[in-house]
Amino acid sequence: MSVITEKTPNYLIMQRFLCLVLLSVLCVATTSGNRYCQKYEILRQSSRVSNWEEANNECKRKRMSLVKVDNMEEDAFLRTFLDKENPGNNADGWFIGGKYSNGRWTWSDGSPMIYQNFPGGNGFTSMAQEVTNYAFIMKSGYAWGYVSPFGTQRMGYICESTRC
Repeated sequence: MSVITEKTPNYLIMQRFLCLVLLSVLCVATTSGNRYCQKYEILRQSSRVSNWEEANNECKRKRMSLVKVDNMEEDAFLRTFLDKENPGNNADGWFIGGKYSNGRWTWSDGSPMIYQNFPGGNGFTSMAQEVTNYAFIMKSGYAWGYVSPFGTQRMGYICESTRC
């Protein structure tokens, strides 16, 4: 039996305990007597949420945040989850917590976006660097992309919580 500590990376923890899936996934583990939870919730595109800011506010309303993808393993986990559930319906993809502003990517909590999986790096032209852009996972192939606030894409969004 392997021991999960507070310093065990989330992706390793996800592989060692039960996850319940139903358009949301809740993973629970006990570490040193403390409970650790990771919950993801995939929300479909709707007329109520038409942009990244509204998606971010809806996640906050649920006492969650737009998902922060910390590493390749969590990215792969989300792709598998999306592939199994694929609640996209008519959406083009799902917003995640990444925001590009003032020349750098950050997560919705303000922390730097260290892990990125945009095809070809961030792929920005000089024009794209001058506007705010928002990260999303595309429905087709689950690759990462980014859109401006003026985009016409129809997006769902993925919320995350680490509270038990």
